[in-house]
Amino acid sequence: MGKLTGLLLLVALAAGAVTAYNAAVFGVAQPVPLSWNHSEDELRLIALEGERRDLAARLGAGQRATSLAGAPQIGAPSEDEQATLARLDREIAGLRARIQAR
Repeated sequence: MGKLTGLLLLVALAAGAVTAYNAAVFGVAQPVPLSWNHSEDELRLIALEGERRDLAARLGAGQRATSLAGAPQIGAPSEDEQATLARLDREIAGLRARIQAR
């Protein structure tokens, strides 16, 4: 019984570690490696959506800070940031279309 308990504890610790990694890196709490049940396109889509979410949050925070201060919109997104956001949107749309076509 002691060996079985040790094995179950080891499996639970491994599942917890994988879940924590998936949640931290991909924002998906799943106890098995994502590569086991997701394609490369799906993993790339998860990563791009996270990158877009982070960029949009950073741009939105800059705009809120300047507008609440009563200053002109100096924190407004630059053309480079808008181009990056547009590129991410195009890549995400292309990946979604490719995944749905399967």
